[in-house]
Amino acid sequence: MEWSINRGSHVCSLCEKTFPEEEVYLSALYDENNEFLRRDFCVDCWEKRDSENSFSYWKTKISKKPEKVEKYAKIDVFYDLFNKLENEEDLSRINFRYVLSLYLMRKKVLKLKSSRKSNENEYLVLHNVKEDNDTEVLKPKLNAEEVLAVTDEIGKLVNYTPQVIPDNAS
Repeated sequence: MEWSINRGSHVCSLCEKTFPEEEVYLSALYDENNEFLRRDFCVDCWEKRDSENSFSYWKTKISKKPEKVEKYAKIDVFYDLFNKLENEEDLSRINFRYVLSLYLMRKKVLKLKSSRKSNENEYLVLHNVKEDNDTEVLKPKLNAEEVLAVTDEIGKLVNYTPQVIPDNAS
């Protein structure tokens, strides 16, 4: 025989009071027509309940909701980095900017307009939706090791915890 017991309602069955976070309340199972029915009661209504068909009971409490933690850096952080890396010549920063552009395209901040080749390089021509202008991004030829390095950098940024930087730092 399989039993199905309903989840807690977080509301007292008698006075209809909603249980706030971390409040202790009591739950009881009632045997009605060969089915178990759960009813929840605040501490004040516990003695007033119908205990005749009560099969079992227990104390429980509403869990405290965890504080919302922002897991990802905001899009503005990525967008700002993307713009700051525009004239970089360092290969790792060029690679990083390219990966940022892919992320920003996914977030619809940048849209692929076209691509073009110049010498041996390929460039993505992207429309910047925020500023209503176009920008170019070098499409690098990344090997597996470079992909891992850029992915690691992005991972550090995604799990970024803001820190206070002194005014005299650059």
